[in-house]
Amino acid sequence: MEQSLFYSHIKENDLNKNIIESIRKYTNKKNDRQVYLLDSPLGEKYEYEYSENAIVLLSPKHKIIFLNLKDDNDDFETFYEDFIEDLSYISDKYNYKDFIGRPREWKKNITVKENYNREISISELLKQNELDSDKYRVGELLISLLTGSINDIAKIGAEEPSSILERVKQNIILFDGDQTRFIYKKFTNKTVSIQGLSGTGKTELLLHKLKELYVTEEKAKIFFTCHNIALANTLRSRIPSFFNFMKVEKQIEWNSKLWVNRAWGSRRDINSGLYSYLCDFYNIPFLRYSSSTNYSKIFSQALEHINKIDESNFKYAFDYILIDERQDFPNVFFELCEKVASKKVYIAGDIFQDIFENTKETELEVDIILNRCYRTDPRTLMFAHSIGLGLFEEKKLNWFEDSYWNALGYKMNKSQNNEIELSREPIRRFEDLNTEDFKSTIIQDSTKITNVINILKDIKKTHPTVKPEDVGIIILDDNSKIYDYIDKLSYAISNKLNWKVNRGVETKEKTNDALYITNPNNVKGLEFPFVICITYSIKNTYRYRNILYTMLTRSFIQSYLLVQKEEDGLNILKEGLKTINKENKIKTKEPTEIEKEEINNTLVRLQNKRNISYKEFLTEIFDELEIVYEFRKKIEKAITQTDIEQFDKDQTVRFINANKEFYSK
Repeated sequence: MEQSLFYSHIKENDLNKNIIESIRKYTNKKNDRQVYLLDSPLGEKYEYEYSENAIVLLSPKHKIIFLNLKDDNDDFETFYEDFIEDLSYISDKYNYKDFIGRPREWKKNITVKENYNREISISELLKQNELDSDKYRVGELLISLLTGSINDIAKIGAEEPSSILERVKQNIILFDGDQTRFIYKKFTNKTVSIQGLSGTGKTELLLHKLKELYVTEEKAKIFFTCHNIALANTLRSRIPSFFNFMKVEKQIEWNSKLWVNRAWGSRRDINSGLYSYLCDFYNIPFLRYSSSTNYSKIFSQALEHINKIDESNFKYAFDYILIDERQDFPNVFFELCEKVASKKVYIAGDIFQDIFENTKETELEVDIILNRCYRTDPRTLMFAHSIGLGLFEEKKLNWFEDSYWNALGYKMNKSQNNEIELSREPIRRFEDLNTEDFKSTIIQDSTKITNVINILKDIKKTHPTVKPEDVGIIILDDNSKIYDYIDKLSYAISNKLNWKVNRGVETKEKTNDALYITNPNNVKGLEFPFVICITYSIKNTYRYRNILYTMLTRSFIQSYLLVQKEEDGLNILKEGLKTINKENKIKTKEPTEIEKEEINNTLVRLQNKRNISYKEFLTEIFDELEIVYEFRKKIEKAITQTDIEQFDKDQTVRFINANKEFYSK
């Protein structure tokens, strides 16, 4: 795979291959230098005479460098002028021109023409063409136009914001090399898959790929699908506005050229899901959802039916299928999609959706791995991973092989006594923040209403432009007491801060004028500059730790963790966080081989149990312990009110044995 910050869209030939290789090697050594090589703007239909004689080198904080590979200056000048003319048109098309001006205002300062020779030093070439800091932003806006990473210029502006909050919120988004490769590379394999961490832009990339296909493929039939109905509805509502923003002039022809819906669907409406459509298209008996009917069964049956169709009578149902949330589907689903799509299947999945899933080498056998999380400050991500996996604690909850740590974006440094240091590459979105004065995550051992109000007041004081919708408050615990707490907290916020409060546990969606308070069930797909996570205590259950990891990474500036119960484990977390904030690295100890085996056995047991319902799991235990039927409901209710992780047999058995005499009276 290419280095994640390098991307070349140039067809190599004898004239350019040496310089391309030199730039590639240079970028591979510089883990903070993003570089693109183009011969025309990406996502546009421009072709240039003499383009084989030139390279356009793009790198943030540097001039746009036009490299002349031949001695013919007339041809090169023609290429340069045509390229600038088209860049000006694209700038006008996306309304950038109103903010950055006409070419005569930026061409002289932002672009440069250089003659290439074999002795050229790439580092020296870039050093000589560094931009003054007051020109960084215009340069990056032009790069965003050339790479198809279009920003909403009316929202972010062309002037560099002064505050931390506005700098991060108005950051110019540039796709990195891997993201750009997914959108524009011509893959030879029929199924193209990407895996990435949460916050790496997977869904956004699928939307860009969809736009690219819809615009360039006039007669193509495309189905964009996922497991979750709510996500499918969100995608379907987002696409028209996204297409409008991307200046797609082609009208959307719903359910004739473009389908966006869940994977299953309804028998009554053939367009309500991919399975529904395929059943109608191939005359497959439709199976409704039931406790005994799952994805593996319906997709296996469908594939078996289609494979029996004579080749002379077989027709493809679609040209392209795009799939989000790969982890929600069995492998047979992807086999089915590849069978019924004539051209390509694009799949995006979360490599770290559940930190307690059994991680396998096969999960890394994808075309592109996205491990640079652009939403969350790398220090917050490191702390969230650490607390989720138990890295600061003596007994780890999970541990990965070296290759998997690397796939997650970590650099590993091993020393004696199994001591490990894990670090991440800096992210451009946060590179200008003074990390010595700014803590990305803060732990406090108080969940009092007054403490939350003081945090909000401090955020307002430190970030004067903050708005209510910039803050999300997530109550991690799952009991009836949280609703009384939410009532009191909502009243205090309205009374003390004069902010509106959006109770996400009731509205289920974010609004633009109110602070969002919710439990973890209503946060999927949301992000906030500031997140406050509130919990009674840090539990050691697998489910709780996964929720805590996920919620902490909903922020893109700062996360707070408020804990009510004082405990020794909290001090361990504080020390680990202190190291991350100070040194930008996780310090931990690698488990022994025996400890790794124990971890693996625990995860295997949990995974096997997840194949049955929790009710079935409890029934098996009740049968083993010979619990009288009339007392089972009482015990089941009591268990659900504890911190015992579902499907943890050892803890469940201990609880039942310790308490069964009370429920038999």
